[in-house]
Amino acid sequence: MKFSKTRMVLFLGFAAIVAGCTNRDKVESTADFDRLYFDYAITAEEDAGYATCVFQFREGGEDGSAVNIEPATVELDGLKIGTDSAKLSGFFYEVQKPIDSFAGKHMIVFTTPNNKRYKNGFEFSPFTLEEEFPGKITRKPFSIQLRNFPAAEKTIRLLLLDTAFESSGFNDMVPVVNGKVNIDEAFLRSVKKGPISLALYMEQEIPLQEKTMAGGRIFITYGLKRQFELAD
Repeated sequence: MKFSKTRMVLFLGFAAIVAGCTNRDKVESTADFDRLYFDYAITAEEDAGYATCVFQFREGGEDGSAVNIEPATVELDGLKIGTDSAKLSGFFYEVQKPIDSFAGKHMIVFTTPNNKRYKNGFEFSPFTLEEEFPGKITRKPFSIQLRNFPAAEKTIRLLLLDTAFESSGFNDMVPVVNGKVNIDEAFLRSVKKGPISLALYMEQEIPLQEKTMAGGRIFITYGLKRQFELAD
């Protein structure tokens, strides 16, 4: 088949565009691997059924841009995680795990192109309620007993929200003593009677065992939600 000059120009132009896209996909990072900030986040909710692990590597510290680390690699429990990117968040490395099988200890390993390794472990501890809520609760102090709540954790985020437009609800860290959260009258005064949404979130920030000069963190959040009717 013969190509006219116009068709040949268009063909070569298209080929150049395709080659350019392919090359961009294969571009390796120019980051200083030993100066990246490690931003590791593990988030989960009881009703979601899975934990989402997102690992990012930032140039310039905690608020820096998240960069592509190839040909460096990041692994979770020996599984190499591929790269992805989003316009707002930059490059990230994500994997999802079922909550039931993910409970326990885990290891994140970042390996530079010259085989320098940074190993950081964490423990994922999903918790639940010892007893389920009754359908209706009067506006009197009560307590929530948590099962499998980490012994080292001393606080938890409590959210109480109603359906009233003028009410801001309650949102603060509260004490946990022997796995028990006490809901006092002051908390309940923050919401109107009627349907109430309650949420409990454990928020852990774990220091890294092995890190670059830029530092980093492992941030773990896990939560559960319940609903009940509040009566005066």
